[in-house]
Amino acid sequence: MSSNDTPETAGTVIIGAGIAGNSVAYWLSEMGREDIVLIDKGPLPDPGGSTGHASNFNFPVSHSKEITKLSQRSREIYEEMDVYTKSGGIEVARTEERVAELDRRLQSAKAWGEEAELLTPAEVTEKVPYVEEDVVEAGFYCPDAGTIDPLHAGQIMRDRAEEKGALTTCANTEVLDIHVADGAV
Repeated sequence: MSSNDTPETAGTVIIGAGIAGNSVAYWLSEMGREDIVLIDKGPLPDPGGSTGHASNFNFPVSHSKEITKLSQRSREIYEEMDVYTKSGGIEVARTEERVAELDRRLQSAKAWGEEAELLTPAEVTEKVPYVEEDVVEAGFYCPDAGTIDPLHAGQIMRDRAEEKGALTTCANTEVLDIHVADGAV
């Protein structure tokens, strides 16, 4: 859609068609919101922002139960979309203080229902051969960690919101100003 086709009004305007903007559009449509406009100055599916070159790694263990559950649910959603590649993830410790922190992470993982284990230096090197065994004290391994294809995930979410008739997408459309009148955008 060109800037000439951009709607004059909308119930919700989202600026940025990366993974965050597409996700917001999708979940708003899931909650019954209509009249959503998604605007990005770049072309789609890759508008050129941070989504296309971010690490996109999901390491689903935190000391926060809420963050861990959010990561686990995100993984489930991305697996359903077939945009998640489970690779496992290892965080290494080079000091005894970091080993203690990894042990606390292991306790959090167990408490929040995430599979994880502490690895010896030899086990780290076995899983990641380019890591020198003598420079690590331990490793924290989460087998379900993995990467997301954010461009494909964003496309799927955008398509689903558009299929519901809830979303109008305006690519190649730069936002130059936001007009506010009487406290409303």
